[in-house]
Amino acid sequence: MPMKEGLKPTGLLSPKSTDKFLDLVILNTPILQAVTPAKVSEAVATYPTVAAALYKTRGFTTAHSGAGRQGVATLTNLTGTDVSYSLKELVLALVIQDSYVEDMDTDPEKIAELIAKVYAKDLQYLIINGDVTETGTTDQLTVRKILNGIVKQLTDNSLTCPWAAGDTTIIKKLGKLVAGAPDDVIANPNTKIFLAPTDYTLLWDDVMTNNKTVAIRDGRVWFRGLEIIDQPLLPANRPIVGDMTNFLVPMGREIMIEAQRYPEARGFKCVLSSRIDVNQYPNANLRILAATAT
Repeated sequence: MPMKEGLKPTGLLSPKSTDKFLDLVILNTPILQAVTPAKVSEAVATYPTVAAALYKTRGFTTAHSGAGRQGVATLTNLTGTDVSYSLKELVLALVIQDSYVEDMDTDPEKIAELIAKVYAKDLQYLIINGDVTETGTTDQLTVRKILNGIVKQLTDNSLTCPWAAGDTTIIKKLGKLVAGAPDDVIANPNTKIFLAPTDYTLLWDDVMTNNKTVAIRDGRVWFRGLEIIDQPLLPANRPIVGDMTNFLVPMGREIMIEAQRYPEARGFKCVLSSRIDVNQYPNANLRILAATAT
């Protein structure tokens, strides 16, 4: 594969090329633009988050009130709630035909972008739907059982909102989701509702039948004051409400892209090796609709 100045097409990527490649992956993976992606160097470590006590602010009352200056609240350190992670290795194998290489002028950066886009499609599915308890050997199940994703972790951690069999429309289900979420979720200015594409289509059907609980402002859709985000590959009937940045997705800074000539396919074999994990923050401000009616 001819090389030009730019991203190295084979072998262990340099730190600069790794950052560029991970930026491409984040750009092409919708869920990574909602969660907290982090480029990390250690395979097993913790990622720092902090919490602070409420009611630490004090003020000063005017002199004529007689109260004078109020005492300063007791000084305390920020509470560390670090998130532990353990990166899992991912391997992506591709055949890039000569025609693609020629059309891309053998530009290593364009080839890396092609690999990043293919990789991003699998990451989108894995980060949301990963489930290590899955059984089976299909490609889809093989991807799913690498690690536990967002849906699995929220469900296992009992961060679910119930709904009834009579809640047959997506509007009713969203109503139960929002009503079942605690105040700290609803009051968070970063809270959004994440919806599967099929549910998003059904939502529009409800809008067209004169439902007034959905508003459209500046090209964005809102339900009871919360913006609705269409999230590809989220399961149907499992909408999520909350601040998705409460999920950490650490990505290892060690990226390997190996390429070699594959004459039988008139192209190149290309193998990407990387590592990621998915981890929910302690006290995450998120809720998901239960999998089944109660």
